[in-house]
Amino acid sequence: MDRAAVKVWTFGVLILLVLGEAWWRHLQPPVQQTANGGGYGDVQQIYQQVGASKMYHGNPARKWIALTFDDGPHPYHTPILLKTLRQLGVRATFFVVGKNVDRYPDLVRQMVKDGHEVENHTYHHLRLSQIPLGMVQEEIDAGAAAIWRATGHVPRFVRPPGGMVDHSVRLIAQFDGYVMVMWTQDPADYERPDEETLKQRLFSSVRPGSIILLHEKVPVTVKVLPEFVQEMRRQGYEFVTVEEMWKDMQHSLLRTTSRGRYGFPSPFLRGS
Repeated sequence: MDRAAVKVWTFGVLILLVLGEAWWRHLQPPVQQTANGGGYGDVQQIYQQVGASKMYHGNPARKWIALTFDDGPHPYHTPILLKTLRQLGVRATFFVVGKNVDRYPDLVRQMVKDGHEVENHTYHHLRLSQIPLGMVQEEIDAGAAAIWRATGHVPRFVRPPGGMVDHSVRLIAQFDGYVMVMWTQDPADYERPDEETLKQRLFSSVRPGSIILLHEKVPVTVKVLPEFVQEMRRQGYEFVTVEEMWKDMQHSLLRTTSRGRYGFPSPFLRGS
């Protein structure tokens, strides 16, 4: 068989595969929303985050909440927060600042011992989009190194201070293997609001897949946590870490791409 014939044969096979897949999808019913809101739109949201290594929320089809605490550890406030979380049976994600980790490594080790996730909030808490690009990787890697020295854990996730990140910063982090983590809710506890104001901000904005931005050094945050956790559990929510959310999204995406678009096994993609 000459080269031209091979090309024609290959092209014909590709056309048959495409037509066969289209025929298979045509036979299936339209995608339905699941009882908890999952659907094809949810898959698109997940795909966009996983593909960009930038996380804004968890799986919209799961009633999961990730509590995240920034800027620690702090010698006074962190032990109180850890005690509260221990009493509530909640595992959280701590985005710690490298220079603070080097000062108080025992507190970071206690976070890990309690089952919390410890991730990177840079070393000096600099706004990454406002510093020379040559410093961006240094800030991120130095923060990761501090966590490794304290715990032996190499963090995978990084939260840019103030959420200030541009395309170049994201590419630098992604090239280094990091996932940028943002948030769905920011109740602005750093403004030190009164208890009722903070509760209103927290309770009014929760949705499945929420990543909530909080801070270790705010006493009112610790004060409202028990009521918030109790109410969210009453509504059927579960508290998980950022890593659990990320892995769940990856697994959801793999399950979806191994099947036809409408949820039925694809004979060409070997779906199951």
